[in-house]
Amino acid sequence: MIKAESSSKKKIEAIAKSKKTDKILIEKVVRALMLLEGLVKSDLDFVFKGGTALMLLFSSTKRLSIDIDIVVPDKEVKFNNILNKICKEYGFTRFEKQKRKARNQIDKVHYKLFFKSVIEEKESYVLLDILKEDIHYQNIVEVPINSLFVELDGTAIQVKVPDFNNILGDKLTAFAPNTTGIPYKKGDKEMGMEIIKQMYDIGCLCDHADNPEMVSSVFSSFANTEIQNRGNICTVSDVLDDIIDNSLEICLRGNHGKADFSILSKGIIQVKGFIYSEAFHLEKAIIYAARTAYMAAVIKYKQKEIKKYNAAKVQEMKDWLIKEPISNKLNKLKKSNPEAFFYLHQLSEIISYAAC
Repeated sequence: MIKAESSSKKKIEAIAKSKKTDKILIEKVVRALMLLEGLVKSDLDFVFKGGTALMLLFSSTKRLSIDIDIVVPDKEVKFNNILNKICKEYGFTRFEKQKRKARNQIDKVHYKLFFKSVIEEKESYVLLDILKEDIHYQNIVEVPINSLFVELDGTAIQVKVPDFNNILGDKLTAFAPNTTGIPYKKGDKEMGMEIIKQMYDIGCLCDHADNPEMVSSVFSSFANTEIQNRGNICTVSDVLDDIIDNSLEICLRGNHGKADFSILSKGIIQVKGFIYSEAFHLEKAIIYAARTAYMAAVIKYKQKEIKKYNAAKVQEMKDWLIKEPISNKLNKLKKSNPEAFFYLHQLSEIISYAAC
């Protein structure tokens, strides 16, 4: 179990100093993990997903995430008693159900769990997003609720999460702003940072995915559900094209002409504070975009293998060329960004072969 001292000011400030990380974010990560632990202890039947789940699945902190996203198959479950108990046990002051205007038929419930911030010295909160639907994941694993940001008293409690292939299939549907994904705007608010978070997660997952058939199957299941919830506005193929177009917009620095680069580029800047493991900028984003475009092509064109970049074999790429219909402007990445070039060349080869 997580020690109560994990949320103390002394502990949080010490970690922030040693890891050179925003202490407000660290406090929210700690509080989010406490909320998650409380949900598991309540015996609620759920699967944990989203960015915070990736923190546990990777057993490292690549990107800081402060929300708890869960899938609950029992649509009749009541949360008031569960959340009241968590508030008492983990030092949350109250919870509040959020009223959000539904844009589609998705059965979602949102809660804010409030706490007295020892860093900001005012009330703060973490978000709990609950999706009420059947579990579409094909392989679920258990991981410990543990992190370098918390101290444990005894053994870590286990939580159910999708494996790498399954969560990748799910995540891909979220990076499709014109179809099933997070839109460029919600009202007047630009959503670039949230969109880029999805792309970053996808890029990280591509390194671990090893079963293209399973990724494709899970993706299709989630995409079809999202399409149905949105009134059948598109096809699964349209979603994959949307993913590829937004990825190429980033790789071509706004010169693809099929996505909103202004919002995407601002998102790349805004997300920096949430990425813990590396300096993140446009050149890095191009690598993650290239991986994402390639993975969408693997699914669309039913590839049997997920190829991985190997820096030791970069000389093998010296005669490679990216061909139309993928812009040959991307060939200059061969020298400046060889990993991105590798994945974009794979994309080019897949599409060219399919056109024959």
